[in-house]
Amino acid sequence: MALSDYERKMLEELEAQLADEDPKFADTLKPEPPEPSTPMRLSIRHLVLGLLVAVVGIAVLVVGIAFEIVIVGVAGVVIMFGGFWYITEGFQPGPVSSSHQGKKPRPSSDGGFMSRQADQWQKRRGGNR
Repeated sequence: MALSDYERKMLEELEAQLADEDPKFADTLKPEPPEPSTPMRLSIRHLVLGLLVAVVGIAVLVVGIAFEIVIVGVAGVVIMFGGFWYITEGFQPGPVSSSHQGKKPRPSSDGGFMSRQADQWQKRRGGNR
């Protein structure tokens, strides 16, 4: 919910008073700028092997349940979570995809998408600008 003009004004006055009375404390209360986020990419090898291990873990879990062998079911759950853990280990910081690098958006010579749409609309209605 947004602040009203009065509330915003009062908050600014309180901030100014705090900065005047104790500048060091006011600086410690200021929020730090957010860190730039780095895109993450997933290793295909980790994804495939992790999913394969997770499927094997599910199969072992089903076999353990079918034959009512608790230790086999627990082993299936451990194997399954190991596969999912291996998938998460495949996330690495870096570019999302190498195929998208170097591609630049095509510059529009006539003013952009919306102006083209407006021009087409005017042509359909029979009027010219």
